Amino acid sequence: MTLQSMTTNREAPSGEIQNNTLPDLLQNLCASKATGTLTLEHAGQEKSIYLKDGHIVFAASNMAEDRLGNILVKDGKLAPEQVEAALKLKAATRKRFGAIIAELGFITPKELFEGLKLQVKEIIFSLFRWGKGHYQFRPGHLPDEVIPLVLDPIQLISEIIDRLREESGGGA
Repeated sequence: MTLQSMTTNREAPSGEIQNNTLPDLLQNLCASKATGTLTLEHAGQEKSIYLKDGHIVFAASNMAEDRLGNILVKDGKLAPEQVEAALKLKAATRKRFGAIIAELGFITPKELFEGLKLQVKEIIFSLFRWGKGHYQFRPGHLPDEVIPLVLDPIQLISEIIDRLREESGGGA
């Protein structure tokens, strides 16, 4: 049974990553114009890719290294002290981290948008390294906390493949 036919069934597709590769899963979900959440789990890690009408619109992770602040520090856009200050304010105000760092003037709204895109790409990139794990696609509406970014899945997969080649020493 293909993922496309499963997305039209009442049962949400699920399985093991080693039996259905992430590129195949994403390609089938995008081709079927699926809306919902693809969640992948392995060794205590849980990462989700959110799709709307077959487009990747967001990703989330339970891992500290995938948090927006850490991504922006690694990218040189924020200092660790700025992240700490923003997190303290976040705890006190319940505002979103991205809104706080923009309001404090640590980054511009454009840099925030680019940072969110980078975060999504980094989460998805990390999933391409997983050789094992479980996945489940839950069709339906996306959670309210999802900030919709539209990423071209074909371009994203191509970027990831190029990056994996470079890391393995087989760059162009």
